[in-house]
Amino acid sequence: MRKLLLIVTILLFSAHIVKSQENYIKGSILLLNKDTLHGLIDYRDREQTPAMIRFKTSSGDIKTFKPVEINAFSVGKDIVFLSKRLAMDVSNCYLEDLVSNASVRIVSDTAVFVRLIVRGPLNLYYMKDAKEKEHFWFQKGHDSIFEMRIARKIVKTPGVNIVSDWSLAKLNIYQLFLPGIVSDCPAIAEKAKTTEFSMKDFERLALKYNECITGVKAFPTSKVKKIRFTIGLVAGASTLNLKFFGAKIITLTHVTFPAVWTYTGGVALKIILPYLNGSWIIYNDIVYRPYHLSGTYDTINIFSPGISSHYTCDFSMGYLKLNTMLRYQFPKWVVKPFINVGMSNSYALVNNNTYTKTTNTKPNPTYEEGPAIASSKLYEAGFICGIGACIKGMGLEVRYEWANGMSAYAGFTGSENSFTFLLSYTFGQK
Repeated sequence: MRKLLLIVTILLFSAHIVKSQENYIKGSILLLNKDTLHGLIDYRDREQTPAMIRFKTSSGDIKTFKPVEINAFSVGKDIVFLSKRLAMDVSNCYLEDLVSNASVRIVSDTAVFVRLIVRGPLNLYYMKDAKEKEHFWFQKGHDSIFEMRIARKIVKTPGVNIVSDWSLAKLNIYQLFLPGIVSDCPAIAEKAKTTEFSMKDFERLALKYNECITGVKAFPTSKVKKIRFTIGLVAGASTLNLKFFGAKIITLTHVTFPAVWTYTGGVALKIILPYLNGSWIIYNDIVYRPYHLSGTYDTINIFSPGISSHYTCDFSMGYLKLNTMLRYQFPKWVVKPFINVGMSNSYALVNNNTYTKTTNTKPNPTYEEGPAIASSKLYEAGFICGIGACIKGMGLEVRYEWANGMSAYAGFTGSENSFTFLLSYTFGQK
């Protein structure tokens, strides 16, 4: 019951975090009258461009600003959003949406926030809308703003009515007029004819053009954050117990296995998602954990007073474990607490189990031995959750795991419960 309460508490806490992900960081707002406000901006750092922002003043008051109410806002050192009125292609871009509506839809004079990627003689703006569609615009000086558009059309195979067998054809319309925007740099104009529709290619084109015009090496104003990977080492100690349930081997259900301590260690891989300042992490580790458990059980023959049997069951196991969890890490503090929840996948490299039975029959005691579980499986799955904290590259964690055990019999399980205390080190983490 206490273990179930622990799991429920962690899950409820996780749900609360997901629901209330305010992320106020230092920023500034440029008003329409050119005044600047300094304070805290609730910047979620997600891929989708915000439709409005929440601003907290030094007195704690919270104000909401839409694109029509300000000129720009910035957060951190290099993240700048501008308020622009521009034309935007809101046509569907995914096959499943085009099936129901393939019409071309352009909205004009729309006030939106766009992220400034490159500033200079040629500016590059970016946004991702609520439908996960990416938009890019180029603006040369104070000239008109041009969106890099793609025309999409469904191509149906004759006689095939299954949507999954249809295909999507694309026409890169922007490649027809982009060379004209950068025509005063012939080499860049030539590259513009084959520029792919991606942040990387558009950013490179804008930087090369600005270098061509100014003669000075150009750098992006801000970079859209990408997924990061880190590797590290993890080691620790586990306290583990084993309990059997079911009617297949009734003796095992009565055996008491005292909890034992064992060691564990391996390597870890963190996939740091580019949202909320790296708060969300897909955590993976591959570790090895052996254990040896020994339990006993005594019975009395009620039909033959004085005769009893003593059972001893031994399990020597060694598991190679792949643990995968979703981790939320509080990003703002020097010591960063975290919680994680996920699943474990374990493969037995060592799988030995035996039992002995000694009966005090007279005049000669009897002795027998054999496998405690004749049919055992090598793979087991489990649920894991944990809490911990890290500072720079060092981390401490307490982790709970429930696994479904090694029994291959239907209706007969041997659940493993463990608490693990871990020390970790992540290379290159500041």
